[in-house]
Amino acid sequence: MTDYYPKQRSDIRIRIIEEETVVLDSAAEQIHQLNPTASLIWNGCDGQRTATQIAAELTRCFDVDYETAQQAVDATLRRLDELGLLVRA
Repeated sequence: MTDYYPKQRSDIRIRIIEEETVVLDSAAEQIHQLNPTASLIWNGCDGQRTATQIAAELTRCFDVDYETAQQAVDATLRRLDELGLLVRA
């Protein structure tokens, strides 16, 4: 995936429930539950960090190698984008 600065849509509501992130997309009338890995990636989508930087953070927090982290970040960002939860900053 081309490195860019992913950013959460500003109209999304977020709740943390038992260490998982729940994303409420009122516009699409959908609720998404993110596991801890996806939650870390989601939290990195602040428009200030690239996918590469988010992957580096994932390696520090979950003790995984960089290639595995990058694949997880790319797949998660792709899915979040497909769901319309991100904007490109």
